[in-house]
Amino acid sequence: MSDNKLIYLPIWQGKEGEGRCQISLILMDTGNGLNGLLVGGEKPHVGGVVLAIPRPSLSGQGWSTDAYIMPVPGHKDVDVAQKVAETLARELRCSVVVTAGIHSDHLRPEELSEIICHCDTLTQTALASLSLKN
Repeated sequence: MSDNKLIYLPIWQGKEGEGRCQISLILMDTGNGLNGLLVGGEKPHVGGVVLAIPRPSLSGQGWSTDAYIMPVPGHKDVDVAQKVAETLARELRCSVVVTAGIHSDHLRPEELSEIICHCDTLTQTALASLSLKN
């Protein structure tokens, strides 16, 4: 018999947009950082991973981050994952991992802009919600 016990971790989740531009963000508070999943479009997948670690800014004012970026070859999902991870890490001052996979075939430039906007909105909504808990 195992001595393992279930651990229930707080989870925040949000969704923005519709159809091929819909984006979902799920964040799990591990108690010592956040683990996130940013997916959407017609073919959610694992396109890359970003780890952002907060640190005092080199200018001596405020906070910044160091980011470690691991894209799946040929994928650009880490571009939005980096922005999400760095924003959350800098503002909440904790390590943040974001795995991202967003894909819809033949996106028009305005659809890509919409997806990026949804990612920004989800980040700000999550930040507001998580800041209230800290």
